[in-house]
Amino acid sequence: MIASLKSLADRMRRAFGSSGGQAAVVKAKLDRRSGADLLRRKRLKVAVMAILFGVVSAAIDLPLPAEDVLRLARAQLRVRPASQDIVMIAIDDSTLNELKQPLPNRHQDSVVIDRLVNAGVTRIVFDRAHADPETAASDAEFASTLRKFRGKVWLGMAPGSRVGFQDYAPLFPLEAFRKEVPQASMPALLSPFSLSILIPTAIEYDGQSYPSISSVLADYQGPAVHYRPDFAFNPQTVPTYSYVEVLRGNVGAKELAGKSVVIGNTFVDSPDMHRHPIYGKMSGTYFQILGANTLQRGQPLDLMWFPPMLMAAVVIAMQARSRRRSMGVLWLPVAVLPVVAFGLDEFTINIDMISAFLAILFAAIGFSRINSKYFSAGIDAMTTTAISSEKANADWDVFALKIANLSELSEEWSSRDIGDFVNTLIGYVKGPGEVSDIAFERDVLIWLAPRMENVELERHTDGLALMLKTAISHDWQSSNGAPAIGVDTNYDLPVAVRIKKAMQAADEAATRGVRFIINDAAHLEARNQRLELIRVLEKGLRDRDIGVAYQPKIDLASGRIVGAETLIRWRPSGGEFVNPQDLVLAAEAGDRINELTLVVMETALVDGKQAIALDPRFKLAVNMSAKSLSDTHLLFDIMTLLGRFNFPPENLTLELTETAKLEDHRIAPQIAALKARGICLSIDDFGTGESNLEYIEKLPSSELKIDKKFVQQMATSEESRAVVRATIEIAHSLGKVVVAEGVEDLEVAATLRAMGCDQAQGYLFSQAIGMPELLAMMGGGRAAINA
Repeated sequence: MIASLKSLADRMRRAFGSSGGQAAVVKAKLDRRSGADLLRRKRLKVAVMAILFGVVSAAIDLPLPAEDVLRLARAQLRVRPASQDIVMIAIDDSTLNELKQPLPNRHQDSVVIDRLVNAGVTRIVFDRAHADPETAASDAEFASTLRKFRGKVWLGMAPGSRVGFQDYAPLFPLEAFRKEVPQASMPALLSPFSLSILIPTAIEYDGQSYPSISSVLADYQGPAVHYRPDFAFNPQTVPTYSYVEVLRGNVGAKELAGKSVVIGNTFVDSPDMHRHPIYGKMSGTYFQILGANTLQRGQPLDLMWFPPMLMAAVVIAMQARSRRRSMGVLWLPVAVLPVVAFGLDEFTINIDMISAFLAILFAAIGFSRINSKYFSAGIDAMTTTAISSEKANADWDVFALKIANLSELSEEWSSRDIGDFVNTLIGYVKGPGEVSDIAFERDVLIWLAPRMENVELERHTDGLALMLKTAISHDWQSSNGAPAIGVDTNYDLPVAVRIKKAMQAADEAATRGVRFIINDAAHLEARNQRLELIRVLEKGLRDRDIGVAYQPKIDLASGRIVGAETLIRWRPSGGEFVNPQDLVLAAEAGDRINELTLVVMETALVDGKQAIALDPRFKLAVNMSAKSLSDTHLLFDIMTLLGRFNFPPENLTLELTETAKLEDHRIAPQIAALKARGICLSIDDFGTGESNLEYIEKLPSSELKIDKKFVQQMATSEESRAVVRATIEIAHSLGKVVVAEGVEDLEVAATLRAMGCDQAQGYLFSQAIGMPELLAMMGGGRAAINA
């Protein structure tokens, strides 16, 4: 089907004279002024705002807690034991209980240093500053020990800082100690909710650089950076020995040789206790050890949010430029970045992704809102909002294609089938020429196409309507979805108004059963006249003074009057006669056709009883729309009128005229009810509109009327004679009475009689007359020939 569609589209382009160069020029104009341009601008706006939102959120660390949680999740997937080359000497509760003092004194620290060096430790770092003096003897002893093991021992220090409203003074070892050994920086910065910690590899203070404890333990020689310890290292696996055990000499070379040692506080009341997000409360010294493990793997590199945000900006920009509704590419970074971050963690490279995700989420929400507002769900079309404009544009014709009975189709088809059906129609619409973006609303397709001259526009629209009708009946094996096209050419009006007028024209075309209506100035005038006619009609219906007349039906074999067709002959307020066809169209447009049918029938039944009194076999025919058969209320009202006027149902014939398809499943119960009451059905205007062989099958009628177009051409057209002859034969084979309309001369009447036609009506016999004249003709007992 798709191949045939493309081939047909190519042929239509050639037929309508659209060359390749012209198509390119037109397409460029369409791209600049179409709904696609509107969507690109709106998507670009969303993209800029999304990227800006992501950048600002990153700049103010808005997603830091979420980023920390993501890092923790990755760390848990990479959990591993800590290095066994860095040992913790813990000043724990057992140490304080044994020493019976708040902290070990300088003498005890000297003994521990001596034992550690003798055990083969490579470096010793105190996570204490030794800033307060003790006794002169103990301070001197400690200074001597530091001097003895210079190059192996580091003491802690902290520069001054301000946290909130609290100022902290610098914390350094006593001058006597400071000149003997180097100092290592103790501070680290906890993130909100203590989900991560930031440690400097070195700090600058008073013109001097001080490495952090973690840098000393890892023997880090790289540039000064701030980094996050890798929480994949399990602090519970850090080799830890009690201070008092070392002091007693219970821990020796076997446990310590060749290792780095850090001495820190782990007792319960220590102010240096902090909460690890996974392992709970622990000494700040352990965070330095985790940092040392991290530094041992290489120089930390924090790329921050820049690479993820760049990637997010690229995909957001791609999505903004794309005309596709699918946002798969938008979510690519969400799938890729966590995997990349996981791999980079192994190389101590950090990237922050949450800000990029926030930008993508912002963009996704924005693009989704644009899609829901400007695109029709499940269909490759925009909404009318996307192609509307409050400005006039004389370069475009506005088209609307109404897909009749789409709601009924949706009851039989799945939503996917409906989407495929509409998308196929869109393919056909785009086939004949270059059109703008197509919008879909309810059961109507709307699009703009370059302006055409009137003759070309009519030819184009009629050809498109025929092509679509063929496509629906052939490709989708459906006889229910008849298309109707409305075109608006009121170039001075805003495009948004013209879209509504084109949709109204398509609705009117569907109601009237025509392929298309061009809503130009002439049509506008006709519509205004029709609106005035509707106003007049409503008054006539209220007053119930719709005038009628009766055209006799003649039995061709005997020349006798056997019935009459009720026709509207109305002069509102005594003025000019109203064209009956215009009146019916106005009634249909104003949804008053059933009320008009009942008013006409009420008058006809009153008059018809007089004719039945003269001839009990007299058949009174009243016209009604075949679509009205699906209205059970109308049929109930007809039955009520028959009962009120005691009119024999078998003497009533309903002549059904229709130009649109019937849904047999909706009218079958009503037809059965009519037949049960004895009311006859007649197919009017057979051979025109939708009154064809299919109607004979769907409407089990007792009578068939041949349209006057064929009857009046019998004298000059062999084809018309053949059609009439075949129709008579088919009808008789099905047991139906045949009535010829529009008989105007004796030769045609004779030919019809020779063909076996049963009845005829037309000016040869009589025009439409009042009931008194008809009764006079019937009472005269003469052959009805109009003199």
